[in-house]
Amino acid sequence: MDTTSSNPTSSSTASSTATIIVDAAITKLEALDAIAAAVGSPVRGAGSATPHVALPDGGRIVVDIPKFGEAPPLAIDITIPGGVLEARLAAQTLRESLARTTGWSVHHLHG
Repeated sequence: MDTTSSNPTSSSTASSTATIIVDAAITKLEALDAIAAAVGSPVRGAGSATPHVALPDGGRIVVDIPKFGEAPPLAIDITIPGGVLEARLAAQTLRESLARTTGWSVHHLHG
């Protein structure tokens, strides 16, 4: 399942976001490292407040971790140029890759 939303981050190009949920007790950077390995793209801004994995199509993957004292899951947002269907496809592809390469329990949410 995936959560999708229009995200007008640029006036010239619309983008959409799909969110997948992962049941894993790991840090944001550990999750981003695993995602980077799964998609073959490096983590950008690892020492910044907004680390992410850049995608070749201009998209990006960010990880939201639970607040202090909250249990997992992690939310992984995949934002790509284009519409909801493209975002859902990217989320499904990432979901399958993470399940295969990490063994994480990965879920989709519908929005």
